[in-house]
Amino acid sequence: MEIFVFLRHMNPCIAIIDQNTLSNITLRSILWDLYNKVEVFIYGSMDSFIRDSNRHFIHFFVGSDIFFKHVDEFELLRNQTTVLCIGQNKRYESAGFKTLDISLSEQDLMGKLLHIQLVSTYDSHYSDGIKLSSKAENELSQREKEVLALIVKGHTNKEISNKLDISITTVIFHRNNICTKLQTRSVGKLTIHAVLSGIVEINEI
Repeated sequence: MEIFVFLRHMNPCIAIIDQNTLSNITLRSILWDLYNKVEVFIYGSMDSFIRDSNRHFIHFFVGSDIFFKHVDEFELLRNQTTVLCIGQNKRYESAGFKTLDISLSEQDLMGKLLHIQLVSTYDSHYSDGIKLSSKAENELSQREKEVLALIVKGHTNKEISNKLDISITTVIFHRNNICTKLQTRSVGKLTIHAVLSGIVEINEI
């Protein structure tokens, strides 16, 4: 059965196919933060996905239960498929599929998703339309970059104060300035900016 249709004139789409409504909504929100010019569609079952398959899907996030029942369909799209699991699942990874632990915190999910290449080599001619979101913001000072790097690495205000040898009040001041300039207080979104700006490496998160 041909369930994946790629149409060049349509916007690229990401499909989330899983029965867990809450995690689906969380994942969609993160993907919207990470990528622009991409639509994210949620399907609670494989049947509902198949009925709406006339879209250009560049990646599939599939719940482990659904994936297990339909592994043959996704075998041909191994590079474009990520299996949603609770905890690590070496079985899928050893079979060559990417996995994502949906029990992780929002910040950790952001970090993991930044590692995942959503556009396969086969479909690389669409990659120009898949741009990581990066808002135009005021330039951060060198000290603000140092504070931001420690924030996204999970350090508390006190720990940042000790590492940079500045007062906690000063840390809070810098933190507020960073959030104002980047127009967000979400650690996940701060993480995106830090990675895209080269302030931290993905493997440091």
